[in-house]
Amino acid sequence: MSSGNLTADRRFAYARMLRENGDPAAAAEVIDQALEVAPNWADAYFALGEARAEAGDHAGAAAAYRRYRELVPEDSMGAALRLALLDAAPIPEAAPEAYVTRLFDEYAPRFDAALTERLAYRAPGALRDAITRVAPGRRFARIIDLGCGTGLAGLAFRPLTEWMEGVDLSPRMVAEAARKQIYDHLAVAELRDHLAHADRPFDLVIAADVFGYLGNLAPIFAAVRAALVTGGVFAFTVQEAVSGDYSLGAEHRYSHSRAYIRRCATAAGFEVVMLEPGVFRQEKGVDVPGLLVVLKA
Repeated sequence: MSSGNLTADRRFAYARMLRENGDPAAAAEVIDQALEVAPNWADAYFALGEARAEAGDHAGAAAAYRRYRELVPEDSMGAALRLALLDAAPIPEAAPEAYVTRLFDEYAPRFDAALTERLAYRAPGALRDAITRVAPGRRFARIIDLGCGTGLAGLAFRPLTEWMEGVDLSPRMVAEAARKQIYDHLAVAELRDHLAHADRPFDLVIAADVFGYLGNLAPIFAAVRAALVTGGVFAFTVQEAVSGDYSLGAEHRYSHSRAYIRRCATAAGFEVVMLEPGVFRQEKGVDVPGLLVVLKA
């Protein structure tokens, strides 16, 4: 977080203390002072946006986030999401790739413990149970785990296949998965690009709690359909939206409606085999409504 200017760094540290002590308006003023001597300090603009938003200055927060995006076009802090939540910009079709990569690179060392102990994460088991119900006794020649993370879904599905592949945007998550020796192949890549370059089609595509970072699902549905054998299966979980096609929540994750899932599935050439409600994680101890979906090519 250093600006390279000792005065600016000291002011920023003081501002952080003010914000932690519950005075975001004063913190924003001090960050402004830091930016006077370090005017191109991108991280400080993002922090200024956070402080102003907490203080109720939404217009000022939006201005700070926009300046951050000018300085960091790849948007590794996710300012586009913050702007959408302030109603200062449309909801983006997906979270910025650089943001997702940074988020999960930082999360990787504590990911398994956080999901299983703090978030009551159970998407992999729910997906495995769904596949057992719709295809009892079936084994799949080739499975790919989209957004494989550290391999929690891979552990659940490994007994169902002779070949399993995992792909994720985060190098550190993939490194954690590699240590578990679950997958026959692992890749660090964008999901659609990886599917488009697969050398052979898959029999089962799984995505456990991955689409919380994608709003528009039509492109990934089309990519999955093109990468599946005829009769192949696509199984995934999403958070459920109460209205519209998809929405962005305060936790910076997307939710999707049942009608939207059905429409995307039909457009991509899938048959909807299962679409049912469930709870696959919690946020701050509260169940998050979700959907368990199984599609057939």
